[in-house]
Amino acid sequence: MGPGSPEHSPAPVGFIGLGNMGAPIARRLLSWPGGLVVCDVRPEAAEPFVSEGATAAATPA
Repeated sequence: MGPGSPEHSPAPVGFIGLGNMGAPIARRLLSWPGGLVVCDVRPEAAEPFVSEGATAAATPA
């Protein structure tokens, strides 16, 4: 079945860089149905996103 069907669940989206430009973009992605994975060289930058449901990744890989 195609996108939108009950069997299709969106993949999580990843976002690298949560600075002045990246954080507002990542904030918009928190509502992505598949989930959000965030990564930044400063672990404390990911904390607000994790507290709102995102998953933190230790490395971009």
